[in-house]
Amino acid sequence: MFVPIAVGTLANEKRSMSMQILTRLRHGISSVLRGQGTATGATGASEPDDRDTARQDGTRQDGTRRDMHQGEARRGWREHARSAQRGGRERAGGRVTGPDGADDGPPAPVPPPIDREFERRYPSPGHDHRDGRPPAERGRNGTDQAPPPPRQGRPEPVQDPHAGSPAHSDLVPAHAVPPRFAPVSRASQMAWLLPQEPASPPGVAADQARVGDLRIRAASVVGAGHRCERPAKPRQDAYRVAQDATGDHLIIAVADGMSDSSRAELGASVAVGTAVGLLRRELDQGVPPDRLSVERIFAEVAGNIAAAARERGLDPAHVRTTLALAVLPTRSTGVRRIAWAGQLADTHLWMLRRQRWQCLTGEAKEQFDGSVLSAFLPHYPQAARAILFDLNEAVAVALLSDGVADAFSQVDGAEHWFADRWRDPPPLASFMLDVDFQAKGLLDDRTAVVVWPHAPGGPEAARP
Repeated sequence: MFVPIAVGTLANEKRSMSMQILTRLRHGISSVLRGQGTATGATGASEPDDRDTARQDGTRQDGTRRDMHQGEARRGWREHARSAQRGGRERAGGRVTGPDGADDGPPAPVPPPIDREFERRYPSPGHDHRDGRPPAERGRNGTDQAPPPPRQGRPEPVQDPHAGSPAHSDLVPAHAVPPRFAPVSRASQMAWLLPQEPASPPGVAADQARVGDLRIRAASVVGAGHRCERPAKPRQDAYRVAQDATGDHLIIAVADGMSDSSRAELGASVAVGTAVGLLRRELDQGVPPDRLSVERIFAEVAGNIAAAARERGLDPAHVRTTLALAVLPTRSTGVRRIAWAGQLADTHLWMLRRQRWQCLTGEAKEQFDGSVLSAFLPHYPQAARAILFDLNEAVAVALLSDGVADAFSQVDGAEHWFADRWRDPPPLASFMLDVDFQAKGLLDDRTAVVVWPHAPGGPEAARP
């Protein structure tokens, strides 16, 4: 009887030791599985549940214990598979583990914190000091958003409707230069000099405006013959643009001081200022444009020019000038749109129609020497003439000094070029450069006041 009892006791002890080993293995595997499948705090440890306590007590049968262990293992591995699908490796206890629970090495290095004040005061090139990332990875208002996809290819050229040359949309400005009619003059390539007179008018003046349905561009530029040779002379052209009190009429005056007069700029300035004031007074008193008296207006202008010369101890011959005036209705009220113009000497009113410039107030002069003029202010106001014309017939009308108008007859292709260039109002800076064109032999001051009476694309603007 002794041997069987000893054998049975040994078998029970072996079975007990085997169960203890299995229990320890099961607890180790369960801890790993719970650390991989579920988040249980910063260290990944989990507290034993009631089933673990029951199994430690040994109150359950081995079969039941084995089934529960296998079920937990299956559940743990299913949770682990789902976790791997959601993002792959997870951190447990600060170390990176693989899907099999193996240790993949030490934790990944943590980047040092960003010094916000240093980044704000000394930002890295191409980065935003707010969070150290490139601005392209932030939204317009500072919120996060995905960076836009890279553009494919080069940007398409944007056509400038006025300049007629492609201007790329990369915001790189092109060099703007005056148009050049070959051959150009040597003086136009020289540096500008300042005149000796301290109260001289500026070398450049320009304006743009819209009154009613009239669109206006005006520019006056000192000529190369006055600005590039010593002693330099001030700009001797002058212009004024105004409207009457009701805004029903646009008033324009352009004067060209004669180069052989020592204070020609004074005569031109007084002429345009006085003429615009007189025309404004007449219109505000209810005088219609077709009843304006050109004789009375030019006589009063001549008197003011002579008086300004005497106040400065000058002879009237030192302030000689030309003068051209225009009064244009700012709104169309019918089939005809009657406008008024008055003119003396070689500053004229021009009309653009059928792709040609037509002089409405006389003929363009055939010589450049101002001394050939037979009438001028303040000596011959009685020589002024007035005309009425229909503004609706024009694509544009222009008061031009001879510095611009002479190009129409003296430079091949210039008339057609300006007709095409000024079919519609250009940008003001571009218009100013047009007035400052370069051509051999044309060195006088240039002044142009151009008015477009119709909206862009209107039937009148589309006339052949």
